[in-house]
Amino acid sequence: MEFCLTRAGKSLVATGAFALITTLVSAPGAANAQAAGAQQQPAAGQQPAGGQQQSAKNWKDRAEYDLYVKITQTTDPKARLELLNTWQDKYPQTDYSQERNQFFLVTLNQLAATDPSSRQKLVDKASEVLKTDPKNFTAMYFIALRGPSAGGASPSPDLVSTVESGARGVIENADAQFDPSKKPANVSDADFAKAKKGALGVAHNALAWAATTKKDTATAENEYKASLQADPDQGGTSAAYAQMLYTDKKIPEALFEYARAGEYAGPGPSLPADQRAKLLDFYNKAYTQYHGSSDGSQQLLDQAKTAALPPDNLNISSQAAQAQQQANAMQQRIDSDPAFKMWYSIKQSLTGDTGDQFFANMKGAEVPGGAEGVKDFTGTVITIDPPDAPTKVTLGVEDPTKADTTLVFSKPLNSAALDKIKVGNKLDFSGVAESYTKDPYMLTFTDPTIPGVQTTAPPKTGTRRRTGR
Repeated sequence: MEFCLTRAGKSLVATGAFALITTLVSAPGAANAQAAGAQQQPAAGQQPAGGQQQSAKNWKDRAEYDLYVKITQTTDPKARLELLNTWQDKYPQTDYSQERNQFFLVTLNQLAATDPSSRQKLVDKASEVLKTDPKNFTAMYFIALRGPSAGGASPSPDLVSTVESGARGVIENADAQFDPSKKPANVSDADFAKAKKGALGVAHNALAWAATTKKDTATAENEYKASLQADPDQGGTSAAYAQMLYTDKKIPEALFEYARAGEYAGPGPSLPADQRAKLLDFYNKAYTQYHGSSDGSQQLLDQAKTAALPPDNLNISSQAAQAQQQANAMQQRIDSDPAFKMWYSIKQSLTGDTGDQFFANMKGAEVPGGAEGVKDFTGTVITIDPPDAPTKVTLGVEDPTKADTTLVFSKPLNSAALDKIKVGNKLDFSGVAESYTKDPYMLTFTDPTIPGVQTTAPPKTGTRRRTGR
């Protein structure tokens, strides 16, 4: 099932967690510059005193300050961007360049949420900021956040490199950016920690995107996994990771991630309900196709509700693996049980293309008749009919739950015989095969011999002959 992480990223932007992250990664100077600058606002036409120390921040003139105030009061990002461009054009050199850069980044990011053309502009501006302020966490974060959607599926090598640098910068500087000493007083410890997890998740997602553009599947998978380890509450990332694992034929892990993406509905960013429904539909079909049945599917869904990554002991066997396991068990049984080996050989011959010819050759012969040292076959009693005076017993030789042998008696079984012939009991037998059917397979014996059981059967008339191939 195709899934695009760059589209899924929209769900992150809509969450309160995203708003908190963008607030925390932005330097406080931009938010507080008005208060700080108010103490230094110049009178109309006033210029800074010639003897004033250069370390203090000052407005070039009253017009610059008024322009800044207007920017801080403008909530529409398009209008604010126009004012920021005016500020930059009129005052290319300003003591408040850092604050202006932060406003540019935050404003372009607001526009990038709905305007694709603003995403590359944001990346370019963030790259420009990093040239003079290489530790600017806001710039690195926004490159990691918006770079993948700016580049899409066929980005330029330069953009990929820029995104990788920004994402690695976020990862390397996250501890410092989210040091407890930097937590705003109005932000809880839990929300502060959540913001850090969200930033790391974005960074690893960006690295996964970059690796995908290079067709480096192994690295992309590792980065998606690292993203979910850092921030488990990402339905879109789980879906993208699932698609990559599925394409890479890592089906059990992919099924878990599809289940996670389909089941996860919050509190973190999740996919829209209709997308989750489609993912769950795909999961159900893919699970049954791979496993052969829906057994264990609900258990996996329940696990995925509370975990973003599969457990270490995840085990969903494929139909091919189950068939191989059954074949190995069958071969082991054949090798260790001579009586079953002969029984299975007879079955294979009777169900093959020359079954009728083979049966014509064995009809009337006593089987196993001591061939290869085998005196009796063994099966599990499945039915005894009719209950009041039984003359027919069905057994399962190959499978104790599936009848493949019928024993027919000329006279009803007596009570002594029924003390030993009971449903669920093992029963040894030999005799003359009177008929068979290919599908469903059934081999019928009339008045067989059962060691230790008197069946009042007439004397045997069958001949001993080899029945193997």
